[in-house]
Amino acid sequence: MEYIALGCMSGTSLDGIDLSIIKSNGVDSYDEVDNYFQPYSKEIILLIKNTIKADSLLNPNLPTLISNEYLKAIQFLMNRNKLLNIDIMGIHGQTIFHDEKLKISLQIFDKKIFLLKHPLVISNFRKNDLLNGGKGAPIIPIFHKLLSNKLNLKTSIFINIGGVTNITIIDDNNISACDVCFGNALANDLISFLQKDLSFDKDGILSHNGSLIKTLQQTLLSDNFFKINGTKTLDRNYFHKYFGLLKSHSSSSLRNTLFTLWTILAFAIHEKSKYLKNPQIILCGGGRKNKTFKSILSNLNPNILNIDELGLDGDFVESQGIAYLAIRRFIEIDSTFHSTTGINKKIYLGEIN
Repeated sequence: MEYIALGCMSGTSLDGIDLSIIKSNGVDSYDEVDNYFQPYSKEIILLIKNTIKADSLLNPNLPTLISNEYLKAIQFLMNRNKLLNIDIMGIHGQTIFHDEKLKISLQIFDKKIFLLKHPLVISNFRKNDLLNGGKGAPIIPIFHKLLSNKLNLKTSIFINIGGVTNITIIDDNNISACDVCFGNALANDLISFLQKDLSFDKDGILSHNGSLIKTLQQTLLSDNFFKINGTKTLDRNYFHKYFGLLKSHSSSSLRNTLFTLWTILAFAIHEKSKYLKNPQIILCGGGRKNKTFKSILSNLNPNILNIDELGLDGDFVESQGIAYLAIRRFIEIDSTFHSTTGINKKIYLGEIN
């Protein structure tokens, strides 16, 4: 049986809400129906950043503010698809804290607001994984596997570059995954701090023709995170402990500092993929549009495509994945595995509210 599901996702880039409607049986069928992006206001972005920085909900109204943004975006997308009957809704919420050791992953929104209008809502997608020995991330790899099968790829690597970068390796139908490095969040926050009129390295223009700062590269790559093998996960602000060092280098050249960050990211991806024979590397998320990063990565791994080149929208893979996970939760199919999060047993993700 096929279901129509609406999935919503707010990533660690903190730019807004991705929404998607898909049709799927939760196993091996999938069709994209519609997508929509609802940007956050500057005020909400600032509130979220301050909350993450303080590790505390400074403004108790933030969950309601974010929930109202979700509700507005969902209603818009549903009105645009009035002839559809949405069977299931998956709402991820906005992550403000994630710590695998504490077994806590906090996504904020007020589900009471949704239950008044949409009774079948599935949320809290990371809890079951964390409580059963997993790291709570990444949770979309099973959807990457579906896409790989749909595209008839034997060996593929999905790289999602959001605020954090995660990697899914699918080799002869075997799947493994982990967070692999920082993504856009570190560079975005640096740019916003130094360039008040800019918020990210659009198309890689700010880092174009930059030069590698070897001492900075060596310092970041010596971090203990890169010494961990197997499944691992990152909080959005983990690498912000180097923020003072990044600012110092940026005072001489922001271009070179950003170029070095993209070089580190490319190197981290290459280290995870170099053992595979001729894999198809597929870039997803906002970072796929960064031409500087893509050029650096292409020098290490020439077989690279943006997922858009395969007929899929790279901005909405995560929200479509949440819709897919919601269907799998509804029909009680496991969605997380030891090779993707380190979980001790097969289990479905999400709670039916």
